[in-house]
Amino acid sequence: MQETTHTLKVAGRDLHYRHVDLVIPVFALLLRLSMGFIFIWAGFDKLITDFSASGFLVNASKGPLKDLFVNMGESNVAINVVDPLVVYGQILIGFSLILGIFTRFGLLMGAAQLFLFYLAQLWPEFNPFLDEHIVYILLMALLGALGAGRILGLDGLIERWEPVKRVRPLEYALG
Repeated sequence: MQETTHTLKVAGRDLHYRHVDLVIPVFALLLRLSMGFIFIWAGFDKLITDFSASGFLVNASKGPLKDLFVNMGESNVAINVVDPLVVYGQILIGFSLILGIFTRFGLLMGAAQLFLFYLAQLWPEFNPFLDEHIVYILLMALLGALGAGRILGLDGLIERWEPVKRVRPLEYALG
């Protein structure tokens, strides 16, 4: 197996690490597919059940932003916007990750949704700062940095098209 050695400069010091080249792409693909499945399952579960974000916003919100989220949960206008955003957003994020299409954009939207869920329940009950929402957000940032959509994903194919090559901002959504 081939290994790659990397050197990072941190605070003026060189830090060296090495990894097996096959490990990162395989695990990036598995993590991308896993996160995609988590989002698709959550979205379809909400779609086929009697889901409303109102219950979560009114009953589970706490912390410094509680009033904002409770007011949102009590407003029919807000719920009519939030409910489809959550359900269809999760389904689209899941498909984006599983198919590897507009992966970075899907990861960004997933991280934004998770961060809003995190804010609604500040502070975590069993830890002063960290909970699964933050871990998922960090995982999504890592997948975006690795360009996980290019690993057996449609982003790798789309990036080869000439019209796409001419639109530089698409590089940030693909990958």
